[in-house]
Amino acid sequence: MTMAGRAARIEGMTNPKTFVLVHGSWQGAWSWDGVRNRLRALGHRVITPALPGRGDRTEDRSWIGHDDNVAAVLAALDADGTGPVVLAGHSLGGVTISQVADQRPEQIARLVYCAAFVLEDGESAGDVMPGQMRAAISDLAKTRADRAIPMPWELWRANFIQTASDQLARESFRRLVPDPYRPVFEPVKLRRPVHRELPASFLAFTRDQTMPPGFWHPGMSGRLNGATVAELDGDHEMPLTAPQPLADALCAAADAPS
Repeated sequence: MTMAGRAARIEGMTNPKTFVLVHGSWQGAWSWDGVRNRLRALGHRVITPALPGRGDRTEDRSWIGHDDNVAAVLAALDADGTGPVVLAGHSLGGVTISQVADQRPEQIARLVYCAAFVLEDGESAGDVMPGQMRAAISDLAKTRADRAIPMPWELWRANFIQTASDQLARESFRRLVPDPYRPVFEPVKLRRPVHRELPASFLAFTRDQTMPPGFWHPGMSGRLNGATVAELDGDHEMPLTAPQPLADALCAAADAPS
């Protein structure tokens, strides 16, 4: 272990936190495995809830909406029962963490949006997507009776996980499942602008090719009203392709001034 690594581990263990990590579309709690292991090695507690619909690819996902995703995270918070947590969401997971924070603001020490959607009350992720992406996802949803959205290999490899080895890209692709339609296209209901009222940070990935330049940062990050923003060298799937730098950035975000 390097001197910097030892210092980070000592620092982490003297100021332990609880991180709740919410995964993005098509993936499950497994996408955080590398980040979770790094955070735990630094002395932190980590909870990685799985959102509904992460089972067999053929299961019906038409029933899954925002409330179901939020309930899964709230159940994890209730089962844990510790003090305020650092609640982080990757990509579409940002939609869920905002709604969780809206219901339990007292349990949130900080929100961290990891190349994630930051929505206002009444918006959907589909509303803020570029038109071409929105149309492509809508077309993919038409291929299934439950409108769940499959992920094509070509899109995954070229735009989401382009920095990965072919082995990692293929192994992770085999674990992807169709993403429920409703959490992408149904508006969120927020009683308060939690992303501006609570301590919040944004982690932007500089080689992200899922959206046009500027979409995530400053497009989404700019909605946090001057919150700390860190730019990390990685593609959209940094939880898989660069878990250690991402974990370290989460630690830094958790320690940022409120």
